[in-house]
Amino acid sequence: MRGFSKVFLTTLLSLLLALTFIAVSCTPAAPPESTPKLEPTPPGMINSALGPLSPDKLGWTLVHEHFCFAYPGWFADATIAPYDREAALQANLKVCEAAKAVGIQTIIDPTPNDTGGRDPLLYKELSKRTGINIICTTGLYTEKEGSPAYWETRMVFGTDLSKMISELFIKEITEGIGTTGVKAGAIKVGSSPTMTEYEKAVHKAAVIAQKATGVPIITHTEGPTGGPEQAEFLLSQGADPKKVMIGHVTNSKDINYQRSILLKGVSVGFDRLGLAPLYGVPDDVSVQNIVTLCKEGYANKIMLSHDTVNFWLGRPLPADAPQPIVQLLSKWTIDHVSRDIIPALKAQGVTDDQIKTMMVDNPKNLFLGK
Repeated sequence: MRGFSKVFLTTLLSLLLALTFIAVSCTPAAPPESTPKLEPTPPGMINSALGPLSPDKLGWTLVHEHFCFAYPGWFADATIAPYDREAALQANLKVCEAAKAVGIQTIIDPTPNDTGGRDPLLYKELSKRTGINIICTTGLYTEKEGSPAYWETRMVFGTDLSKMISELFIKEITEGIGTTGVKAGAIKVGSSPTMTEYEKAVHKAAVIAQKATGVPIITHTEGPTGGPEQAEFLLSQGADPKKVMIGHVTNSKDINYQRSILLKGVSVGFDRLGLAPLYGVPDDVSVQNIVTLCKEGYANKIMLSHDTVNFWLGRPLPADAPQPIVQLLSKWTIDHVSRDIIPALKAQGVTDDQIKTMMVDNPKNLFLGK
């Protein structure tokens, strides 16, 4: 009897432990106490670093700038160059003040999730201190320069990658990014000169998330050929063309390249002004193309920006870059569009109304879908 009781008790204990494990495993984990509960964003409002923002409050907007950035793998160098948020804050406070000095009211930072530098808490602090509206994104970068291994591993096990990624995008737009209390206001995706299957899955996820949330899609392209294919793929998946901006058309000298994207009904970003010379496209070529496109009636589909990186994670760039490259990028600053590009456009006949359209109305309409 004693032997039976011992076996019985051991079996019973094992069963109870198993049931306890199952119960614990199946019970949703409570959110951390520090996770703020965010209210739903009111219809027609934009997610900014400081909460819902009226589109009418955007004002003069730069649509593609990075407060902090690093390519994947930067953290491998963190022993020598760990992330210093205070240094990043101080550097970017100066940048925000320089932007304010030329009338900029809003900056969109489309740093994707899988690179270094997306820091919603930094955005909140910058916006509080300077009054600049800051909108950040959820998204993934190109297969070559992003971090696809985590996602691609899931594909080996038969995961629907687009569904999985879209769930992340939607959660960061509707509930917030981690425990930061900041919701993403747009989706950022990138593609190679020819889209890879992985990039197609990411772009499909972006469209799924756009349909669920209504936010715009902002893109990275590798010029001078990728834009039309990217636009066509997004539209084939059902993206709203009025809420799509194909980025980095400054990577091409060919105005027919930019026309071919615009003909699809989407917007384009001449958003590497000051940086494009590194890609063999002088700013004066981009200015001439913008002038011509404005004369052809496309002013309502063009947005301007720089793609600046104001603070590099890891060891600093471009301070340690070769001097010829540093000189080539001497105009790659947050005020270059305002101080240099806009006067150059006006000197060739672009009107004040068209400038306002590109800098104020088009960013607003990108969020409104107008």
